[in-house]
Order: sequence, then C-alpha cells, then structure tokens
Amino acid sequence: MTRSINYYNNRAQEFYDRTINSDLSASYEIFFNHLPPHAHILDAGCGVGRDSKYFLEKGYNVTAFDASEEMVTFAKKETGLDVQLLTFQNMAFHPVFDGVWAQASLLQIPYEETPSVFEKIRQSLKPGGIFFGSYKYGSDLMLTEERDFWNMDESSILPYVDGLFDVINVWTEKDRRSKIAPSLSNQWLNFLVKKPLA
Repeated sequence: MTRSINYYNNRAQEFYDRTINSDLSASYEIFFNHLPPHAHILDAGCGVGRDSKYFLEKGYNVTAFDASEEMVTFAKKETGLDVQLLTFQNMAFHPVFDGVWAQASLLQIPYEETPSVFEKIRQSLKPGGIFFGSYKYGSDLMLTEERDFWNMDESSILPYVDGLFDVINVWTEKDRRSKIAPSLSNQWLNFLVKKPLA
C-alpha cells in the first residue's frame, strides 16, 4: 500500500492529466439508478476528485477521502470539498451514507485486508445503502514497477461480499482507460451490492 501511495504522491499531476476526463457515464448511471434523490455518497479513494465533482454537479451530497496527500490536494481544488486524508483501513464512519463509490481504489488493498475493509464500508452505509466497486480483471496479484494490484473476477469477489451485502450485479467492461498497467485481459470487474435492510 505504501508503494502505491508514494506512486500517487510522486505522479499526481500526471495521474490528474490521465484520468480527469475519463468517461464513466455508464457506471454513473447504474449507480444513480439505485440512489434516492439528493443521496449522500462516500467517494472512497477519490483520487483527483473527478467523480466527486460529477456527483456534486448532479445534486448529490458528497464526502470524499484518499490515502495520498497529493491526491487530496487535487481533489480539494477540483471539488471545493474538505477532502479527508484517510486510508480504507482507518475509515470509521457512522451509517450515514446512501451509497459508497469505490472506483478503481480498492484494488490496492491486499486480499487479507479486504474483508475488514468491506466490513467498514458496510458499517458506513444506511440499511439498504449501495456499494459500487471496480477492480482490474483477474484473480491474483499483479505486480508492476511502482504499484501492486489485487485483481478480482466474477468468482473471486463473491466471498468478500457474502454475508455482508446482497448482490445486485457483477459485470465486466472493456478497459478503455488504463494505458500504463492494464489487466492481462484488458477488462475491469465491476460490482454493485446492497446492505440488507435488517
């Protein structure tokens, strides 16, 4: 995790330039379809603030955090929010959110730490709240020179959500964004799950 944080701190401007205009409209639409009007969204691992800015423009209430100090600086400028410097492992929110959005941010959490992180996300959601996440497609660790990616596929993601969430949908999409470290199959694994009402 430290390697990845260092990467984003050292490459913040480059990462901003590469990702700020990414088209996530299809994923946004799926997410919004399961949210109430004016929902409170937690943008977990918000990066440079691209998605938080979009959510604000659509009239949603947004809380955002990232583990990289430089990413937080960019996100604050992009959104005007008081973006928190925080890791997934240290998050401790009350159940106030209608939705948690974790776009390409969970993939740098080791598999052995993922169950506790998913539990923290569950605790942050209101009953019936939804959780969207995405991983590079695969079932094992992908090492690069500067970052590590813990990939997921349709089968490997299920044990992590079982018992915590009800599955709404798990799907793949072609990777049109990763120019530096695409998955071997050049796909993303997306999931949308829901915290049970009781």
